[in-house]
Order: sequence, then C-alpha cells, then structure tokens
Amino acid sequence: MIIDKADVSVIRLCEERGMFPADAELARFGLNRDEYARRLRDLAAQQVIRRLSPVLVVPPLLKGDWVWATVLANAARPLGVANMLCRKLPFVTEVIINSGMPENVGPNLALLFYSRDFGTEAKFIRSAAGMEHHEVYRIAEYSFPVSMPLSSPEKELLRFLVRNPDVGLEGLAEKTGRKHDWLQAKLDRLLWTETNRSGVLRIQPEVDWTRVDNFGHFHFVLLTGHRSDQLGQLVAERGFELVFKGQHYRERYVQVEADVWGIADLMDRVAWLNRLGGVRVAGVTWNEKLTVHTDWMSGLLD
Repeated sequence: MIIDKADVSVIRLCEERGMFPADAELARFGLNRDEYARRLRDLAAQQVIRRLSPVLVVPPLLKGDWVWATVLANAARPLGVANMLCRKLPFVTEVIINSGMPENVGPNLALLFYSRDFGTEAKFIRSAAGMEHHEVYRIAEYSFPVSMPLSSPEKELLRFLVRNPDVGLEGLAEKTGRKHDWLQAKLDRLLWTETNRSGVLRIQPEVDWTRVDNFGHFHFVLLTGHRSDQLGQLVAERGFELVFKGQHYRERYVQVEADVWGIADLMDRVAWLNRLGGVRVAGVTWNEKLTVHTDWMSGLLD
C-alpha cells in the first residue's frame, strides 16, 4: 500500500486516542472525524492496521507501585522468544518485531510490560533461553496508593469497550443508549492519555508496516562519543529523536529514530548522520509488526 503523511498522522493519533480523538487533536493534523474514520477503514482494508486492541492500564486500576519496562533483544527466533515471555510475564502489553541491517547490531525484538516486581522479572528475563543478547530497561515508575474508583456504569462501559474496541462515539451511543455528553465525560476520565495518567484503558492499533511500500519507522544505530543530551540536540534539527533517552545498547550503541519516506530519504539520512562530527551509523532497524498482547486481561473488570 502507498500511504501519505495524513495516513501516518491517523495511525499515530489512533495510537494515542483510539477511536476517540478530540476535535482539537484532529484539527492539529488537518483532519475531521469523517476523514479520520475513512482513513482508518482504508488502512484496515489493506491490513496495515490488523485490528484495534484494548489495553488495560493496570497501575491505576490495581493500585500499588509499578514499573513500566521494556525488553530489547536479538534472537534467531524473535516471535518464539516473544511468545515465551508473554506466557511467563504477567502484564506484557506490546510486542514489536524489527528487521535490521546489518543483523544483530540493533534489537530485532522489543516487549513492553508492566511489573509489580521488576527485580525478579528482570532476573528471569536475563536467564531466559533463546536470546543472543538482551537488555531490560525501566521506562517509567508509577505509584497509586488506591485503585481508581469505578462506578457500576463505568465498569459496564469499560467492559463494552474491551469487547468492542473499534466502535466510535456514534456507535457507542447507539449500542449503550447513553447520551453523547455522558459518554464523552466518561471517556475523558477512563481513557489513558499523556494528560490523563490516571486513565485505565488504551485502545491500540496493531500495525503491520510490511504492508506499506513507501514508508517506514527506522532506528539509526550510532557509534558516538557525544553525550546523549548533546547528541539529541545535534540530530533534532533533522527530525531525529533519541530512543529511550539515549540509553546505550550493547554498551556502545545509541539509537535515534525517525520516519523515513522511501530509499532515497533513508540514504540521505544515513549520509547526513555520518557527516556529523563524532558520529557513525553502525546499522539501522525498522519496525515490521506491532502486536498487542491482551490474554492477561480476562477477569480484571469482573
């Protein structure tokens, strides 16, 4: 499929807001609700978006002290390793499969997970078989002394959204018999966003980037003597961002990321990075597929 910048904006906005972006958020990308819904349907028809999946945000839902963490790894069979970790770790939310060139410079597998016992689970991951190299990072930490109080109608709405993550506001009103204002107020309270960190639900698209012919999200794996903050400032003018705040991979590589439009853009970006003093591109990785893992959610809203 050939996509354009508006399609990428729709995917990114769907990652943030599912089927319920605010009008102001749509306007920021030059979209309206009809255009947003149409592009989502087109992306789904071409299997770029395989499905929308609900993800319960467990720290405010279950209370307590939590770590949001990631595993980065190189594995000969990354999907097999991912399946094993999903069976063993209780709260894996996303699995990302990457390709790389050359192989085994950057990670070809990433998992995101919540943990109430990060030390024990990190120790298990480091002892797990099947990975040629692996690292475990903390992304964020959360502490919720009490669970988010949920009324019976709110729990009913959450259960409906978990079963029907692809329904929009109009469909939600029709199916539930609730008025738009009531639904919008509840969605603003229940959905997790960057500005609502106490929300308990996210709607995530599962994206298959191998279906796209002219675009990819790339990580550029760099050798550099620059401090991470210095590197971030150097590459920002060309639209690169540090990955995990410049955390080193394999104790020597720093990754920066960017959207890439075709081979010419990729080669131009590699050449630009290599012209920076004290920077050399050791390899690149690109996202192939993102899968949302939801098996663990059963029963949490009972």
